Amino acid sequence: MNAYELILLLDPKLGEEKIGLAGTKIEEKIKALGGSEIKTEKWGMRKLASIVKKAKGITQAYYVLIRFQSAPNLPAELKAFLKVNENVVRYFVSKAVEVAPVEERIEGKPLEAVNVGEIKSLEEEAELGKP
Repeated sequence: MNAYELILLLDPKLGEEKIGLAGTKIEEKIKALGGSEIKTEKWGMRKLASIVKKAKGITQAYYVLIRFQSAPNLPAELKAFLKVNENVVRYFVSKAVEVAPVEERIEGKPLEAVNVGEIKSLEEEAELGKP
């Protein structure tokens, strides 16, 4: 089983109730195809950066993120379902990658702030007699 992320852009003309039903329908399809551990995040209405050919005249879309676990063949079947779904303006399915929190990635001692006048090369310190 692999972890996947699905980002959906739904037609804003649907309204909150139908958008919720469309999200539920897609979650049910993922379960029917063998997906598990489904988690949904609704990001809300956002402005589109460019015009989408499929939905002429739409400048905003409702964004939904769905995370799930599935076999490697499920994303292809899900894409076929989303391609014909008229409520979906655009979609993107990818493998989920876990990123370690920032605190865990930093190694070594933290950097110290210095004044510009304090920066000296090792040769200058040797001339001044500092080890």
